[in-house]
Amino acid sequence: MAQIHPTALVDRRAELADDVCVGAYSIIKAGVTLGAGTVVHEHCHIHGNATLGKKCTIGPAAFVGLPPQHLKHDGANTSLIIGDNVIIRETATVHRSIHPDPDHATRIGNRCMIMVAAHVGHDCQMGDDVMMANAALLGGHVQIGKNVFIGGGATLHQFIRVGRLAIIAGNESPSHDIPPFAAMRYLGLKGYNAIGCKRAGLTRETLHAIRTAYHCIHTNRTLPAAVAQIRERVPLVPEIQELLDFLASTRRGILPSVKARFGGLGGSISIEDEDL
Repeated sequence: MAQIHPTALVDRRAELADDVCVGAYSIIKAGVTLGAGTVVHEHCHIHGNATLGKKCTIGPAAFVGLPPQHLKHDGANTSLIIGDNVIIRETATVHRSIHPDPDHATRIGNRCMIMVAAHVGHDCQMGDDVMMANAALLGGHVQIGKNVFIGGGATLHQFIRVGRLAIIAGNESPSHDIPPFAAMRYLGLKGYNAIGCKRAGLTRETLHAIRTAYHCIHTNRTLPAAVAQIRERVPLVPEIQELLDFLASTRRGILPSVKARFGGLGGSISIEDEDL
């Protein structure tokens, strides 16, 4: 039987695995599902149609599954799906989606860590092994790839995408897409995430290909020219194809190279833009 502190309020319609622990003064409402081994510390709120996987750690004082902060939300009991081994620390907030369709649920993958005072907005999609440092904020509909690190105080504009194995420095505020393997600082692409890519076990050949691809981005004024040079100079290993697919599918544009920003060109990279 779940261990529930006498001061906690748990709705009878919530579904708790037998070994779930709920701390003092926490509130768990109807529709919530907590997987085996999950621990909810003191003063947490878990609301709505929120499903948490196995061995998650919530709080203390975390707010999970609350309604979206969106004026068009009509009060429907929308969805949040959280994977296994997810850590959500104190005062962090994770909001449900806008629409009731489960296919549009806010989603957090396995083994993610959402640190103190971080925020995951409505309809966000987060891959496995994402780290959000203190006070990092995701606007609505943000898509985060696997193994991304988001530095403390970073604020990501709604609808942007961040590719796999990217790293975002603290206090940055990107408003355009960040490609896979990128290192973002000074509101631009500083280079590639060398340490993260090495830790992920990418081969030496792949690391060299990624480095060359980012050199192409830094040294060409337009996205089509950068893509053409990548195709010409860089071996088409799977990671490079992943990068090219991401560049081709951007709708908000790609952040510029830091070199371009400090060179006075500025702006985001898009298919139509003349300058990098």
